[in-house]
Amino acid sequence: MTLADVAVSSVHLLFAAVWTGSVVFMTIAVLPAAREGALDSEPLSRFTTQFKRIARASAVVTLLTGGHQAANGYMDSLFSTTRGHLVVGMVVLWLALAALSEIGAARLADGTDERKVRTPAADARPFFLAASVVAVALFVDAGALVAPW
Repeated sequence: MTLADVAVSSVHLLFAAVWTGSVVFMTIAVLPAAREGALDSEPLSRFTTQFKRIARASAVVTLLTGGHQAANGYMDSLFSTTRGHLVVGMVVLWLALAALSEIGAARLADGTDERKVRTPAADARPFFLAASVVAVALFVDAGALVAPW
């Protein structure tokens, strides 16, 4: 493994961890507070805006770095080996996480524009819960991918 490969892997893991961490934080900290009315629309709007930035940047960076990693080690065996299947599974989960993050954030943003908090948080909750499950599944997939086979 070259220094460039190590750097790409490190950046990939860093952005994946920040993205999944922000999804879980929104799910277990921000949304419950908003659903209870403990947050005003302004702070919720700021959280949502920052979350969208993190999610979008992380989606792009993990796509690029993951593509680099796949091209350098898995492209010849994507559909014929267990490790290749794990990579394909990771791409599917990545797509799901990106979609769920975007939809959940859009549901929050729609309501905060109208200065509402409880209803948008309730509307976004199923998407963030699903995104949290997908985030955990991504880490399980990544753990299986780095395990010695």
